[in-house]
Amino acid sequence: MTKFSHYSSLYLDFKKHELKNSTLDKYTNIVKNRVDPFFGDKNIVDIKVSDVKKWLYSIDDVGSKSKRHYLGVLSGIFQEALFDEVIQRNPVKLVRLPKYNKPDIKPFNADEVKMIMNNVKDNNYKYYLAIAFYTGMRSGEIIGLKKEDIDFKNKVLYVKRSRNRFGESTPKTRGSIREIPIIQLLEPYIKELFDLHDNEYLFITQYKKPYRDTNVFTNKYWIPSLDKLQIDYRRPYNTRHTYATNMLYNSLVSPVQLAQLLGHANTQMVYDVYVSYIDSNYKDFDRSISIYK
Repeated sequence: MTKFSHYSSLYLDFKKHELKNSTLDKYTNIVKNRVDPFFGDKNIVDIKVSDVKKWLYSIDDVGSKSKRHYLGVLSGIFQEALFDEVIQRNPVKLVRLPKYNKPDIKPFNADEVKMIMNNVKDNNYKYYLAIAFYTGMRSGEIIGLKKEDIDFKNKVLYVKRSRNRFGESTPKTRGSIREIPIIQLLEPYIKELFDLHDNEYLFITQYKKPYRDTNVFTNKYWIPSLDKLQIDYRRPYNTRHTYATNMLYNSLVSPVQLAQLLGHANTQMVYDVYVSYIDSNYKDFDRSISIYK
């Protein structure tokens, strides 16, 4: 008898050599908290498609996106057993993926951005917000910036790395390594931050160390600020949505250029999320137009 847990453990051991620490941590949590409690003690040979469906349909505390992630991990475990010829087929392959609809985005409008920026008291938070709103960079990419990444001559910012609680790594995808123009609105913030200290990182804590993550910005400043300004709460990630939608809405870039600025591998995400959002927003639609002249 070969227990399922043997291959779930083997799967994680292999992933240690293939994944970033942050992704490995997510996979480990899925295995330990979602997969092993249901399948761990079972003989992997005896697990049927119906067992996978029972497990999937019993999960009612997360959405379809998370369920798709869980199925991906489960499939990977069965795949290892398939490679070893312990099982004849991967039962997950015969289970339909839950339908996933991308959530609607809710970017900030221009007035809200001004209110948020004008309410800032802490310098580091001010610089962080400016870069977020004026570049659309991800939070980990922002705190991963080093002085060597700033080219004042050509007014370009280079995105080469990201930081999180697991340390430093390359950005989310290969396409995320990119160049972003430093627009005039952002330049004063970058220069001021650049001259604040002599550390190699742009953002450093009071202990002269780079930030591990942006939780301090979120909990100490972001949440209280939105509450004070009576602005509907949105995750800090919405600064990225705000940058993207405004760049497109004001015809400052094409969808292809926006995909490059955001670090997407292709334009699919841009069309699915941002172009769709703009196309569905008819508040400023010119109803006086003459279609047929």
